[in-house]
Amino acid sequence: MSSEIKGIKRDHGLIHRHQVNKKTGVIDSYQHMSPMIDTDAYMRWLQFVVTCKGASLYTRKVEGDLLFQEGTLLAQYDADIIINATGLGSHDLAGDKSVYPLRGALVRVVNDGKIFPKVTEALVVTHDNTRGEDEDIVFIVPRNDNILILGGLVQPHEYNLDLKMDSPEIQRMRTRCNNFVPGLENAEYDPDAPLVQGLRPFRGTNVRIERETRKNGSRIIHSYGHGGSGFTLSFGCARDILGLVYDLEKDLVAEGTLAHL
Repeated sequence: MSSEIKGIKRDHGLIHRHQVNKKTGVIDSYQHMSPMIDTDAYMRWLQFVVTCKGASLYTRKVEGDLLFQEGTLLAQYDADIIINATGLGSHDLAGDKSVYPLRGALVRVVNDGKIFPKVTEALVVTHDNTRGEDEDIVFIVPRNDNILILGGLVQPHEYNLDLKMDSPEIQRMRTRCNNFVPGLENAEYDPDAPLVQGLRPFRGTNVRIERETRKNGSRIIHSYGHGGSGFTLSFGCARDILGLVYDLEKDLVAEGTLAHL
């Protein structure tokens, strides 16, 4: 594995060097290099890039199965192909009843080194099915120069975004992080966004990257079900979608129905 993952190192000494609380019971650890992005800045940049390339952005609501309104939508937007990347919306728009949410939340605190030693590397403990606990994730990750995010939370089939700082699960999440690295309990909340929450769009089987299968000749291509890995999988899935677009383009050219691509 060390030859395949950059910077990977297994070393229980990391526990001491990162001042992890001995009472947490952590006895082994490893580290590796991994890209990290400020997702807020990244999304603004991505929007800038696509608009510079000539994309037009609209905010409109589409309801019902896309398959049964495909022709209308293609005509309405003067398009050749529909790419469905609607996340949880695919439950209805793709008629996929296996799509469901995993509610998640993160607490954001100031990470400027004034109140506690500045955290410069991500500290993560993943879920362990063998422990019989639903809430055991520890997620302590620098988001940008001065913000640290604390998590995490995984709640299947929960659609409501009504969590607050005093919600029991948020308090337990914060306590897990505080216990993991002493000093975090004194951290000040990010004044702009102390608590963020959202719904991860999961799917019963796997990520769906394919052309519509319920109708021969459909011009719908699906890309959804990425769960909590949307940023991680985005470039690879986009490449696969582009390949499907090229294949569909060839079919349309052969039919003599390609208008714009």
